[in-house]
Amino acid sequence: MREIQLTPEGKALQEALRQWDEANPLTEEEILKQQRFAAQSKWAQESLNKYPSKVIDQKITDSYAAYHGDCVHVLRGLPDNSIHCSIFSPPFPLMYTYSNSKYDMGNVTSIAEMLEQCRYMMEELFRCMVPGRSVFVHLTQGVAQKLRDGYIGIKDLRGPAIKMAEECGFNFYGEITIDKNAQVKSIRTRDVGLAFKSLVSDSAQMHSALSDFVLHFRKPGENPVPVKAGGASKKYPEAKGWITPEQWILWARPVWYGQDYLPGTSNNGTKAGLTCPKNVGIQETDTLSTITAKDVQDEKHLCALQLPVIERLVLLHTNPGEIVHDPFGGIGSTGYVALKHRRKAVLSELKASYYKQLVKNLDMALAERNALTLFELDEAA
Repeated sequence: MREIQLTPEGKALQEALRQWDEANPLTEEEILKQQRFAAQSKWAQESLNKYPSKVIDQKITDSYAAYHGDCVHVLRGLPDNSIHCSIFSPPFPLMYTYSNSKYDMGNVTSIAEMLEQCRYMMEELFRCMVPGRSVFVHLTQGVAQKLRDGYIGIKDLRGPAIKMAEECGFNFYGEITIDKNAQVKSIRTRDVGLAFKSLVSDSAQMHSALSDFVLHFRKPGENPVPVKAGGASKKYPEAKGWITPEQWILWARPVWYGQDYLPGTSNNGTKAGLTCPKNVGIQETDTLSTITAKDVQDEKHLCALQLPVIERLVLLHTNPGEIVHDPFGGIGSTGYVALKHRRKAVLSELKASYYKQLVKNLDMALAERNALTLFELDEAA
């Protein structure tokens, strides 16, 4: 775990951020103005060049490093070839506003602008990744709205995101489709294309619910430490891993189904002591609580990644003791799962309230893990 020092220049950066926020309050209308974004992007990049690896706050332990600051600043302070797996959900453009900070990559006017900002992070992440190891990017397609875009439809985020990551040096290695409950999405988003009213009035405008995607990228090169996750079986009785053949049969599917619809599978998850006791599907509500992380100034809710999704990726692609990274840490979901499974976590988060809750959740994960260890010792005695 590496500490990124708070130098006088770093404190000057904090003051510059505060002054910019006070002098340039960000409104919803301003987010849609290309002129503002151009000025903001230039200012942010000049600040990145001037202060290459500074953070606002940090907590470093033997098990995790939590940084309060911009993810590009944080990555610039991390060593080469040090991250074994990175799992994150980037800000979805024009969908969720997480903060009013000028460093927030979600405060853009288009998918192209968001990916332009995200490129700085991916270039640094490529340097920090261990060769042969994986990056997982969780996203959903963009939505075109009648008032904003002049039509109702879908905007492609997946394709441009793949192209951008490949241009940063990563190999596109695979993808997972995350099943969604159409009725839940209809109630939450009020999408007319999913509504029963539209089915009755004019079903020509109906469409299926948008799934989530987990894009899988790998850094070229030979993996220096193999991940031998496979457990003992009839064919491989000497294997000492932690994933059963039955679990892999389920997880190898190109679609990870929701718990409400899981054809042809059975409950094999409880044997490995997974976070989700009934690990037979992805439950949309199986996330860390976001209540304590919300500010009154937040415009939209936090979109947390489901714990079972993170769990499968951590168990499949890392060894115990290795580093799991999340540049958009949020309230700490990725780190929470990593720590509970005896990995180490490196997370960054820009929003102050989320960062504070992130640290609490990481400490909670360690407490829960240690309590389980003590319980196991009592059972053995």
